[in-house]
Amino acid sequence: MGFFNRKKKEIKTEREPVGLVLGGGGARGFVQVGALKAFYERNIDFDICVGTSVGSIVGALYCAGIKPDEIVEAAEKLEFSDLHGIILVKPDDPRKIGRVVYNLIGDAKIEDLPKKYAAVATDLRTGKQVVLDRGSVTDAVSASSAYPLVYAPLCKDGMNLIDGGIVNNIPVDVAKMLGAKKTVVIDAHGTRGSGTDGKGMFETLKALFSIMGANASTMGLMHADIIVAPDTSAFKSTSKDGYMDMIKLGYDATMEKIDEIQKLFG
Repeated sequence: MGFFNRKKKEIKTEREPVGLVLGGGGARGFVQVGALKAFYERNIDFDICVGTSVGSIVGALYCAGIKPDEIVEAAEKLEFSDLHGIILVKPDDPRKIGRVVYNLIGDAKIEDLPKKYAAVATDLRTGKQVVLDRGSVTDAVSASSAYPLVYAPLCKDGMNLIDGGIVNNIPVDVAKMLGAKKTVVIDAHGTRGSGTDGKGMFETLKALFSIMGANASTMGLMHADIIVAPDTSAFKSTSKDGYMDMIKLGYDATMEKIDEIQKLFG
């Protein structure tokens, strides 16, 4: 893994370290790729990145130095049917999610990434947040993205880890724990919290998790310095249909605040 043999970039700067926080939102996370494209074009380089669920995937690739266009190219080949089996019938192996990252960066360790990175998961045994900032990147993103009933928990170090969005969907506090003094949030699920008129099990569960995600986002959104929250209501969280439109949506929403974001870097 020669790509990661270089020493982790230490945060040595006269300005305050700035953290990028990427929340959950399923396939709507494509808007985060658009945000990265905007940052790349403007040479905005965050010191720290923390992600939950799909945000942990996008964040891991960002911290590994994968360019936005490379992520888009990988997305073009991605079929969601390859990532999980039959929902509710047989929860699938969450490490299938990690393959998305593995295919681009291999079996990398978090501590070897060029940037400070952490993923947030939930321990099903304790109900508490777990911050994954060491060890396998693929395990970290798999645990953080293990959506209940779609994936089985990832068993690691005596914990049963599931999607971090259950307890902390916008982990600004974790970014600050890692040293960030200022934070920018890319919220892929700005329309969260919606209920349902349906009475079926799937509709009920989907609404339940949406409401839980809203509650798990409140504190993070309150303490962020800048929030980019494009309206993703026209897109499904379970399908990549319209992913190029989502990427453009994220890019445009980020560009609207790009001058404000650049000011955080002095």
